Amino acid sequence: MSRDMELRFSIMNFHNQLMAFAAILLSAQSFTSAAQSELTYEQMQLRVANAALLPKSQMHKVINMRDILLKTAKYSKDCTSLRRRGFTESGLYVIQPEPTKRTPLIVVNCDMTYDCGIGYTVLHRNSKGSELTWNETWTTYKYGFGNIQGDHYIGNEYMYYLTNQNWYKARIIIDGESYAEYDIFRLDNEKTQYRLYLGAYRGNAGDALANNANMVDNMPFSSRDKDADGDAANCASKYGGGWWFNTCSTANPFAMLTQKENIHWEPFDKAAKHVTLMVKPVKMYCRSEGY
Repeated sequence: MSRDMELRFSIMNFHNQLMAFAAILLSAQSFTSAAQSELTYEQMQLRVANAALLPKSQMHKVINMRDILLKTAKYSKDCTSLRRRGFTESGLYVIQPEPTKRTPLIVVNCDMTYDCGIGYTVLHRNSKGSELTWNETWTTYKYGFGNIQGDHYIGNEYMYYLTNQNWYKARIIIDGESYAEYDIFRLDNEKTQYRLYLGAYRGNAGDALANNANMVDNMPFSSRDKDADGDAANCASKYGGGWWFNTCSTANPFAMLTQKENIHWEPFDKAAKHVTLMVKPVKMYCRSEGY
């Protein structure tokens, strides 16, 4: 074999070895990335109480995911607190309501742009024709269900933690245009069956929660397997969703956001296409609100 052929063979051999090494390296990196992703998902399942609301394939969308991996991470108590820390992107975050010694980490959806970017914490979303049945048990409503990025109910237990660490107001957005706001929104604990307390109404959608037809203020929560309403019938079973019912004697509930179809918010809409319930601290407001 000539020296020129030997040199060519040597170069080809080196090239083949280099390609093989690159393939091994890429395979190792892929394995490491997959292993790291699996480890992060397992850690999230162990540490975040409502991690089931987030599909594994969407875990990377948690904006402060790095905090989950740090044992000394400092979590914010709500989306407004995150906004104050400089998080301006709307999306998924892990938070920890106060007092932190007894409250769990939870994943929430934050709206950082609505209402001049104060930072709203989303508690509930529902769309007409939703894949969710909404006709769920007490335990399911307690811990939440659905997909945190879409239609979901964050859970009465976590609503209780969130709304008792500060004074909160709620805004219910109906079909992206009209809204109803209550200057107090608070759930009591499970011993009271998550009794709901509401403040004064403002907005352009009408006050459907404090209407004489179905006054839900100071009412306990009802589910199909735990009837706590003020009617002889089981309203949750009748209408196919948990809610703070007062009565179900009318043909339809005056306000109910937890139905698969016919999402009610009278008098504005008896069949809304999309609703969102979210909260912010009472003292946080836009200058344009004027109070």
